[in-house]
Amino acid sequence: MPSEMRHIKLGIWLFVVIIAIAVNAPHHSAATAAPAATNAVASGEVIVCFRDGVSAAAQDMLVIRHGGVVLEREPVLNCVLVRANRNFLKSMIREPSVSFVEPNFIVHALYTPNDPLYSDQWGITSIKADRAWDVQKGNKNVKIAIIDSGIDYNHEDLRDNYDDSGYDWVNDDDDPMDDNGHGTHCAGIAAAVMDNDLGIAGVSQVKIMAEKVLNRWGIGSTWNVVRGIVHAVQSDAKIISMSLGSHIPSKTLRKACLYAWKEGCILVAAAGNDGRQGICYPAKFRTVICVGAIDEKNKRCSFSNYGAQMELVAPGEHILSTYPDDKYVYMSGTSMATPFVAGVAALVWSQNASLRNQDVRNILARTADDLGNAGWDIKYGFGRVDADEALATACTLSVSRTQQPLAASAR
Repeated sequence: MPSEMRHIKLGIWLFVVIIAIAVNAPHHSAATAAPAATNAVASGEVIVCFRDGVSAAAQDMLVIRHGGVVLEREPVLNCVLVRANRNFLKSMIREPSVSFVEPNFIVHALYTPNDPLYSDQWGITSIKADRAWDVQKGNKNVKIAIIDSGIDYNHEDLRDNYDDSGYDWVNDDDDPMDDNGHGTHCAGIAAAVMDNDLGIAGVSQVKIMAEKVLNRWGIGSTWNVVRGIVHAVQSDAKIISMSLGSHIPSKTLRKACLYAWKEGCILVAAAGNDGRQGICYPAKFRTVICVGAIDEKNKRCSFSNYGAQMELVAPGEHILSTYPDDKYVYMSGTSMATPFVAGVAALVWSQNASLRNQDVRNILARTADDLGNAGWDIKYGFGRVDADEALATACTLSVSRTQQPLAASAR
């Protein structure tokens, strides 16, 4: 079977069937454990979020009292990951000092996988990045965090733009090397090195960092995504790109996205790939820009989800980008569309560093090329992201005096 078809079948399978980490496997062993069950949660793992003012010692005592064991702690969000039995959740939620308790939901990569190669990059001209480069190619003070399967930081077309401040949350080490390929592909779309006589050109010439939260099969947990988001913010990432998702809402993930937004970040996430109405999380949260996929004819890709939270669309079919071991491959999916928007946001911030995240978000929406029904609609949102117009607006816009507040709930 051709390799492209194997990738396509794997991508569709991963999206339709949400895989759980093997029963009783250690919580960091997902990278080496084969996919086993068709559950939507990591077996035996629960996330507990405490109210403000509860000390770590008090948190540990409460967890132990209810029969759980604290595995990890996220102090910024006041949450802990707990190994517990099925009765733990119901009993723990009754504690007055507990804000909420939820399972550690599974998330997965949202893609259908399918050298001077610039002429093969139809997405670049579609979003008018080639015109925008006459004004701004990117500033290395701007950093994009790729929350994904890691990045092949040795890739010939990525290493010069790579920032080593990321982390591997799957294996719990500081080496977020990509063993799946999805994260490397997304990284190349956003920021592959330009004018180096190699491969492709990324949308922006900014720094990219890797928060590895998906294992070799493109599967991960809510907890690891949350840790990746918080760490990216603390590592000075301005844009957080998430080509992953789940149809199950997580309060912990919502809290992490709200934290990043309040810290001034732009968050971008994939709408989902099962071709129906209904946006995946975290793209469905109000603090996140939801991105759908279009083809070369500016039509919504048949696999691209749509709905009331749709904000922007970008090229997502037959997209050429970087792949581990100095390779370049084509992939399709809302995963591919997402880093196009992240890259344009990076160009806007490179041009005008005084802008707030709401300003950048407004620019992207206001300058998008309208597609589908006139004005905003559920399939195309505000339209196709337009790098050229976005930069033109950023050149003249001064920072807003007020920032529109965003609620901590889905739109």
